[in-house]
Amino acid sequence: MITLRQLEVFCAIIETGSVTGASHRLNLSQPAVSKLLATLERHIQLVLFRREHRRLVATPEAHRLYAESQHLLVGLTDVERLAEELRSLNSGTLAIASLLALGHRLVPEVLGPFLRDRPAVNLSYQVRSSNKILQWVVTNRIDLGIAMHSIDHDAVETETLCVIEAVCALPADHRLAHSPWISADDLAGERFISFGSEGRIQGVVDEVFDSLGIRRRIVGRVFNSATACSLIAQGLGIAIVDPFSAADFLGRGIVVRPFRPVVSYHFKLLYPRSRERSKLLNAFVPVLKASARRWAALAPSAGSVE
Repeated sequence: MITLRQLEVFCAIIETGSVTGASHRLNLSQPAVSKLLATLERHIQLVLFRREHRRLVATPEAHRLYAESQHLLVGLTDVERLAEELRSLNSGTLAIASLLALGHRLVPEVLGPFLRDRPAVNLSYQVRSSNKILQWVVTNRIDLGIAMHSIDHDAVETETLCVIEAVCALPADHRLAHSPWISADDLAGERFISFGSEGRIQGVVDEVFDSLGIRRRIVGRVFNSATACSLIAQGLGIAIVDPFSAADFLGRGIVVRPFRPVVSYHFKLLYPRSRERSKLLNAFVPVLKASARRWAALAPSAGSVE
């Protein structure tokens, strides 16, 4: 069996022109180099060098073998370099999908510095609905999904990213804009922008108002908090939204205030149960959690992070 050490010795002799040169390059004794070369010649049943005037001269067969050996050794070097990059978290892939609330600002702000220090990492990043993200996690298409609320599925491991209180977003010129906080009672009869029936948070918000017997004027239904904030900035109504999305609109025609009774957003990390988490992913998640804590602490409500 040909060994990589034999090929290293053979290539070193070709490149240095002598056993002595090869022994110096590889930090081996001359007898060890000679023995490895003899073993290689015996195994492949070819003469690789001839002695002419106390010099080693490579045969034509040796030159042909050298070209192929170089490919093997370069490939091995690439493998060793890749392994080192993986150990040092400077290479690999990250496939992540996030819902919109965190996907357009929080997650990119974490990915930016994380990947700048790891330029060889290949990133796949998409912003999608929680339902689509769950599908991708179940089918093992991504390493990490960031979605909302608990998801019970045998193929998914779930971990809390953060729990944060929803806020009331309203036009900057609204009569309640200067209130320290907004109660459900304050919104009786107000123009209200709601979410579609498929939105998990909307059921919680509706239950709050229904349990208190408070009627709102529903003037529109949207898919996410960012769209609601865009409409609020145009003076079209009020909404209960997540503070991450609302933060992008501060100073752009809306204000946000804490809302009572408390409505909480539960943001979750979803992992495919069948896929072992990479060292790269395990390095990224704590950075993401730390950033979520900082955002929650700055929100205009008493958010908490687990």
